[in-house]
Order: sequence, then structure tokens, then C-alpha cells
Amino acid sequence: MSKLLSLSRAARLAGVSRGELQKRVRKEGADTFEGKLTVEILVSLYPHIDMEKDPVLERVQRIKREARPKAHYSDGWMPDPQVLMTRLKEFQHTLVQTKSSLNASENLLNETRSNLQSALNASEEELPAEVERCIQRLSRAIDRLGRASDAKATLFAKDAMLKIVSASVRLLPSGHEFFIEGNDSILEAGLKAGLYLDYGCTGGNCGACKCKVVSGAVRKLRNHDYVLSTKEQEAGYVLACSNTAISDLVVEAGEAGMSEALPHQQIRAQVKKIELVGESLALMNVQTPRTRSLRFKAGQSVSVTTEDGRTADLYIASCPCDGRNLQFIIFKEDDVDFGDAVFDATLARQTVLLEGPKGGFVLQEDSTVPTLFLAKEGGFSPIKSLVEQAITIDNAEGLNLIHIGGNPADSSLDNLCRSWDDSLDNFSYTSTANDISADELAQLILNAATDSDRTEVYIAGPAAWLESVMDAASRNGLDTGVWYTEATDR
Repeated sequence: MSKLLSLSRAARLAGVSRGELQKRVRKEGADTFEGKLTVEILVSLYPHIDMEKDPVLERVQRIKREARPKAHYSDGWMPDPQVLMTRLKEFQHTLVQTKSSLNASENLLNETRSNLQSALNASEEELPAEVERCIQRLSRAIDRLGRASDAKATLFAKDAMLKIVSASVRLLPSGHEFFIEGNDSILEAGLKAGLYLDYGCTGGNCGACKCKVVSGAVRKLRNHDYVLSTKEQEAGYVLACSNTAISDLVVEAGEAGMSEALPHQQIRAQVKKIELVGESLALMNVQTPRTRSLRFKAGQSVSVTTEDGRTADLYIASCPCDGRNLQFIIFKEDDVDFGDAVFDATLARQTVLLEGPKGGFVLQEDSTVPTLFLAKEGGFSPIKSLVEQAITIDNAEGLNLIHIGGNPADSSLDNLCRSWDDSLDNFSYTSTANDISADELAQLILNAATDSDRTEVYIAGPAAWLESVMDAASRNGLDTGVWYTEATDR
């Protein structure tokens, strides 16, 4: 049987998102085998592989650009990055040519065997003519060997390159797969892929991210204080926060599902920056200590208590892929007491106590269908976190964000939403007037959810507004019973 590719790897080879590949598979009715594709099916779906615009090598370029200078360099055995990348490019072309020749030679042998078998079945009088025809076919095939365009060979070469610049990690028992690029640890790459891996400090102190390497090889990125016993080391256990992959890995690791509650945490963190966005909106950026990261799910909230005892329940407006750097959107009128401390800047550089996380307004696990996000006022905080998580996971066929009232023009939040719309092929952003009627909004949702039976809808905002939108949507034929909602003013 032909080599099977996971959907994640197949998407990277084709240079598209996993959601786009799944949409193409569904549209074309292509066969999959336990969630995997054959190389032949991938080639049939994407027959024109552009070698000059290679996403694998583009990732190499990006990693090189983002690499931080090191204090100490090697003894000279490693070439200059630009030289190395040029060599990799040449290596890829050589692989294509070699694999193409091998594929063509295999086809040629099969054709020749079939032609000779036909000749053997010919009569004695026809045998010389049949042999002559075999020789002519063989000569023509040999002439084509060097000129044949072989998409399968191109995919083979890209796969080899992909294994050089990144490694795949498959988790047991969930079967989730993600990729490690650059100097990311196993834990960092898993969090960036939107997975809720077990961890505590991210610094090698607690051991909560301990996992077992079933197959593949790892390299330690940094020393850690947590001590693995000799027995654990012999069994293949490592700390995910302190190791990276040097080959494709299969790893047994603890992982929370969508319905599982994360442990309650109490973390003292520092308010690093407060950015005013208009007269009644502010962004508060909070950073946890190096030895503690907040483990949370997109869409959840925490209780935030200041040094002088002011407390507010706030939705986290950032992605769970970075549990140390958290963002909160503060609405002045929502909590006057806490809001005053934010807007008069008295909270800047202060220490706050974070307690949580809590809430069940989270993304559905492993969903690949088109997704619509709808937010108003305080609902933008959890929705923003969900959107960032969905973008990071890159599973959905399409993402659509509708923000009622929008963000202040030219603010960092407004620019962020527009940058998603500009840079992501499968993302659409719409900002409406704050006084749009529920029926007008229902029609806007109908237009956005072109495949409403398959579209997941997440909607967050004030309870009264939420109820009016749900009623209007039902009157317009939408099945709101499967929508995921969050009233943010309870």
C-alpha cells in the first residue's frame, strides 16, 4: 500500500492549512484511511506543486530571521545560515530528480515486463514484430526519464526537507499531532498547537510536564532542577519543557480534554503595562513569574485581586499558548472600583493575585467545520481568546468574526482584527454599528454562515442582547440550540 500521510503533514507538504485540506477532501470526495491520505490522493488534490514558492524553505527563512544571537558559537563546523539554506535548496532539487528517476524507472520496469509478457503470448510469426515494438517502447520511455515532471517526487523531497527543519510529535493516547520548529521545546510547540498539555512552571522546576518518549530522539535545551530518577530516565521519561525533538517523536503525555477541568491555581503576577484604548477601554498586560505559568483554556476567566483588595472577575483575552503573558480588556463602566485603578494607572507595575481558571465557554475539541464568532462589549474578551486559539490550531475550514460596535478606529485591537483579515486566507472580519437590530444581525449571521448546518457559532455579550439575538436568529430559521453562548454581565 502507498505511504500514508497524516492530515497535518499532508497539509504542510501541500502548503495549505489543515482546514483547507479537509475542505478540499470533503469537496472532492477523496478517500481517507483512518484520518490519513495516500501520496497519490494528495497529488491528485494538489497536482501543481510550486517548487519556487516552497513553504518549507520559507519557514527556514523565518526561523533564521527570528533566531536570537547566541553568546557562544560553534568551532566552525556549522556553515553560515545563508550558505546552509542554499545547500538545503540544492539538496531538495537533487532529491526531486533522484526520486523522480526512481519512480520513472519503476514504472518503466513494470511496463517492460507487461510488454514482454504480451510478446510471449504472440505466435511465432508475430514474435519478432512484438519484440521490436517492445524495444521501441523501451527507447521512448528511456528518453522521457529525464524530462518527466513528477509531483510525487516533489512531495517526497518536501517531506525530507520538512523532517530536516521540523519534527512531528504524536501524542498518546489522544493521537494529537503537532510540529516543532526552531528552538521550541516539546511543551512550547504543543501549547502553540492549541493542546492542553500538563505543565506547571515551564522552567523545569515542578516536573508536571514529565512525559515518556516511546520512539524518536530528543535533545535537552536547558538544565532543570527537577530530578528524574534513574529508573524514569531508563524508561524514556523527559521534561517536555526542557527538551526538543531531533527526529519525529511518539510521546505518552498527560493532556486535558475539552470537558476536563484544569486545576485551580493561585499565582501572584505583575501588571507590566496598561494601554488606554479610547476613553472607556484599556488593555492590561500581566506577566506571571518565570517559575509559574497560568494554565487555562481559551474563553475562561480568572479572579484578579489588587494589593489594596479590589477584586474583579476578568476574562482572559489572550491565547493559552502563552501562560506567562496574559492580556485583559478592561471596560471602565463594568467595574467602577477596579476600573478606576486601571484607568488612573495606579495598578501599573503592581502585583495582583490571579485565581482560577473557571468557565466552560471553550472551543470544541478537534472541530474542523467553519466557525463563526460573534461578540459585543465585554464579550469581545473571551471571543478574542477563542479566535487566537482557533488561529493557532489551524483546524477550521474558515473563521468568521463579527464584532458589534467594533474597537476604536486605529487602536491596537482594531488593527489586530484587520491584520487577521488581511493575512489569513480563511479569515473574515466584520465590524458593525453598535445599534444594529437583532433581525439585521440575524441576517448578517445567515450571510456569514453559508453552510449553517455545519457552522459552529460562538456568541458572547450582555445577557439581554444575547437573548434578543437568539430569538431573532430562531425566527430567521437558524438552529440556535447548537450555539455556544456566554453572558458576560452575570
